[in-house]
Amino acid sequence: MRKVIGFVGWLLLIGALQADGYLWLSAAGTDTARIYRYNLRTARIDRVVEPAQFAGIEPSTDYNHLAFDGVYLYIGAYDQLLLAKAHPYTGAILSVGAYQNCACFLQGRFLMDGAFGHSMLWRAAPQRVMPAFGMVLAHDSEGEMLEAYIASGMGIDVANVIGLEWVDGNLYGTTRDALLRLSLQENQPYYEFTVYSLQGIPPGHELGGLALDASEGHLYLATASPATGEASLWRLQVDDENAQAVATLVASLTDAGYPVGRFPTALGWVPARPGDVNGDGCVDDADLLQVLFAFGQSGSNLPEDMNRDGVVDDADLLIVLFNFGSGC
Repeated sequence: MRKVIGFVGWLLLIGALQADGYLWLSAAGTDTARIYRYNLRTARIDRVVEPAQFAGIEPSTDYNHLAFDGVYLYIGAYDQLLLAKAHPYTGAILSVGAYQNCACFLQGRFLMDGAFGHSMLWRAAPQRVMPAFGMVLAHDSEGEMLEAYIASGMGIDVANVIGLEWVDGNLYGTTRDALLRLSLQENQPYYEFTVYSLQGIPPGHELGGLALDASEGHLYLATASPATGEASLWRLQVDDENAQAVATLVASLTDAGYPVGRFPTALGWVPARPGDVNGDGCVDDADLLQVLFAFGQSGSNLPEDMNRDGVVDDADLLIVLFNFGSGC
């Protein structure tokens, strides 16, 4: 009996270690936008959602926000006060609300990438015109504004950030050409900022959204080249002491199925569930059948290869069985 329990525990551990998750990406452009899910296990775009198809959501050329609070994926728009709660795995809209800000706010600012931290939803709110002063806002899950900070200092368009993410108590932001660390001032509605030296991003690529893989501690960055229309995904190694970061290419998003000519202004991470082969957040018969139909296949980035050993076999089947019912 001990051997059986030990084997089961080993399988569950493997499943947890391989639950590397998904990255939701915005896709700003010139017509009604969609959001895209990149699967870190299969290295492919595997879901596409058009929020405007859901009742109560107006068309926008950039649906973003994409913050995950452990329950919902939050979706907003750069030109609306939209605050929609979506299923974090399928992207289906579950409820539609709004930020409780004056609509006049959007006359001077956009709403861009989001993050979840300190039990609040954070949002980058870059200014539309020059001279530009960045702003970050914090709301509760129903859209009531709790905190607001405006950039203080000089340079980098005064920290007019579009990307945003919390990492171990540090708030990072991106402008189109710089990575910053934002320092919120206690009892003051300002943030100061430190510009980081960023290596590894090729010339001509503009910076977009940020997202933290909370299980592994990886900070991801999305970029795009206006000249070629191609988008890329990077992992950042950040050195706060020396105010520098090194980017390592994870994937060409364009090659993975992300549309040419779109810009990933927002990025949001959602953890995978062990045994959830089809990525819908529920380990059920569909996952079991998918493994059975792929049984014996070998290769890289197979969605049914749960332990990522290059072959779909008994080990993958058992991971599904021992997690059966999770998330349902």
